[in-house]
Amino acid sequence: MGNLFSKSTLIRKLTTRKQKPASTTSEPAPPNALSTISLSTVEKDASTVRSISGGGSTHTVDTQVPVDSIVAEKWQPENYHMMRIDARMDQRRRFHAVEESLYPLPADIQEQDRLELQHLLYRFAFNEQFHMPIHDKMKKTKLKLLDCGCGPGAWMREVAETYPLAELIGIDMAQSLFNGVEVLPNMKFMTGNVLDRLPFDDNTFDGVYQRLLVAAVPKDKWDHVISELIRVTKPGGYIEMCEPDIDLIRMGPNYTRLSSGTSAAMSGRGLNIKIPYEIADKMQAQGVTVLMEKACSFPIGWGGRHGDLHLIHMQQAALSMKPFLSKSFVAASIAECPEYQTYYNAFAIVGQKPLVKA
Repeated sequence: MGNLFSKSTLIRKLTTRKQKPASTTSEPAPPNALSTISLSTVEKDASTVRSISGGGSTHTVDTQVPVDSIVAEKWQPENYHMMRIDARMDQRRRFHAVEESLYPLPADIQEQDRLELQHLLYRFAFNEQFHMPIHDKMKKTKLKLLDCGCGPGAWMREVAETYPLAELIGIDMAQSLFNGVEVLPNMKFMTGNVLDRLPFDDNTFDGVYQRLLVAAVPKDKWDHVISELIRVTKPGGYIEMCEPDIDLIRMGPNYTRLSSGTSAAMSGRGLNIKIPYEIADKMQAQGVTVLMEKACSFPIGWGGRHGDLHLIHMQQAALSMKPFLSKSFVAASIAECPEYQTYYNAFAIVGQKPLVKA
């Protein structure tokens, strides 16, 4: 596959830091992309004013702004499937055909490239392949891990290469996302949908990893999804979930309209945009012991190579949804990010399945 960015090129770009631009606002700078902030410092309710503390500073943003009715209308469920057909015709982009899924992004070679870039951005920001406490054990013992919603398998390919004794299985509802990608001897792909039932027996995996399904899982399905991840995990095994808060911080006027409209429309379509703040509670409600909650900030278009590449990634993702969003409006919105030093936070939560069912 001819990726737009090779792994070595991206790592080189990410580790070659440039001088941080001077702040253009009176607000303090956000946490560095390489640092973390405690999830406990982030408000877990859907209040109109959200405060995030980190790096010795607190940032407050008013999120109660008028909804862009044009953006919201194009995201309504009754328009979704027609827009998806138009995308095949107008953009020559391939979308999945799973009717019950709300996932709005394509499932083609271009999307493989974007997801490879996305993986490296998250890998660099969190500075870990995963946070499950099994690194040492994986060097000596054959452990079995699941990558749920694996896409082109960038995460499990890196883990499979680092830990040759491990067995990695990736599952995704869109087979086209992993067609033609590199497959190492200790990894394999399967087609399946966590919204239904994972095609594995109970207590199969030593660890389960799931990342960035906020735009794919309906609000009323998250308890089921977590239940399935728990079911296929061995007693004493680990579940790691990573999701972003899609409400950006320090947005410009255009991005404020774009974010408000898409957030409202996603909620209207049955998605839970506040799921990062609920995962730990949902795990605990199903008997899982939460071991860690970690947050990381992602600058968009500023703060170094990581921010520069994340701006490219945001552009790729937004313009892949051309049937829903105006190309010129998206471009104008994202172009504001470096000036306003826009960023967002993503959260990793690790839980352990009890040895004996309560």
